[in-house]
Amino acid sequence: MFETESDKTAEPRDTAVVVSYYAEAGKTLPVMPEGYQLERIDPNGPKGFSCSRICLLVVQNVEAFLQDNPSLLDGDRYVIAVVDAVLAGDRQMALLAAGADEVVSFKDRTQLALALMRATRFSRVREALRQRCHDIAVERDKLQAAIDNLPSPIFFKNRAGIYSGCNKAFEGFIGLPAAKVRGSSVYDVAPEELAKVYEEADEALMREGGVQIYDAEVRFATGEYRTVTFHKAVTRDAASGEVNGLAGAMLDITERKKLEEKLTRAAERDDLTEAYNRRRFFELATAAWERAQVPSRPLSVLVIDIDHFKQVNDRHGHACGDAALRHLVRLLDKVLAQPHIFARAGGEEFYCLLEDCAPDLALTIAEAIRDKVEATPHLHEGQDIPLRVSIGVATVGKGETVNQAIARADAALYRAKEAGRNRVCSD
Repeated sequence: MFETESDKTAEPRDTAVVVSYYAEAGKTLPVMPEGYQLERIDPNGPKGFSCSRICLLVVQNVEAFLQDNPSLLDGDRYVIAVVDAVLAGDRQMALLAAGADEVVSFKDRTQLALALMRATRFSRVREALRQRCHDIAVERDKLQAAIDNLPSPIFFKNRAGIYSGCNKAFEGFIGLPAAKVRGSSVYDVAPEELAKVYEEADEALMREGGVQIYDAEVRFATGEYRTVTFHKAVTRDAASGEVNGLAGAMLDITERKKLEEKLTRAAERDDLTEAYNRRRFFELATAAWERAQVPSRPLSVLVIDIDHFKQVNDRHGHACGDAALRHLVRLLDKVLAQPHIFARAGGEEFYCLLEDCAPDLALTIAEAIRDKVEATPHLHEGQDIPLRVSIGVATVGKGETVNQAIARADAALYRAKEAGRNRVCSD
């Protein structure tokens, strides 16, 4: 039933499964079933067991041999121990505990054939898994290389909110290498006041599922605060469909926000003086008029005009005139408190809107403006340029619009001009 010549092996076949073996001196080898080819290995050689996938041990003391050759037990090969006789159950369990995957009797050829079939199947499954792992690693490396070349920070978190990966841009944002980012919580990499905001947003997303897009202020590793848009989505377990984390990207919109603010300011402000322009004034005035309706609250308007402004331009130049307009805006800023507003209506004329302001108080504020302008000359190239203003005052009547009240204030302004300028008149 068995060959008795030492080291005799089955004839090689093109499709034979190679079985590595080690036999102690004087030990005979079993004849291999068809389809298997024995190949002797030297545990002390340069390769050792590194090339073994199925390993046959024909030794007297299997436990001692496995202890002396721990590389056999790395889980990457199938170890079959061949013993001289059928062993008791506890003895076989001891050999399995020592690291053998199978224990077969030298005398039972069928048992050996079955063990080799199981080993072959294990080896093939293992190889398929190894290839799959290799393919996944290649795809992972490709994906990592791709996201590492994106300028936007990208990150991944597990269900507990712990970072599981990121790209180079995120490393730069955090100021830590990916190896230190992984396994960290947001409290480990961000200021506490910002970390709490991030944590609450992440938990809400993973609890509700779907996608989350929002703007937030973040602090970069440089200490600089910037505005970003977070684009985040949950990730799910392929088998259960349960949320198992999230993937997120950060788009730096700081410059866009600055541009939006500039455009908004340009649309609302007068280029020369930085005061509100006429269009923005009437937008705010309309909103104030609506607020004043319920409950009924007084709303007054002023129309201000710089006296003899043409003479300022003619005598001192238009640069001085422009600077004088800016000077008046600074003075109005000092006199008019919230919620009052003012705007450059055009040329040297300005509108003021006074909320919760009855006629008597409106006259008092107008006089305060006139006094401030008269007492504060414009300093231009070392020379004091005196300025004076005339002001018309009107209070919005019942059923009247702000435009109608401004028309009455404008008429009052002309009466102030006709009366000698540098004065306040009401309608």
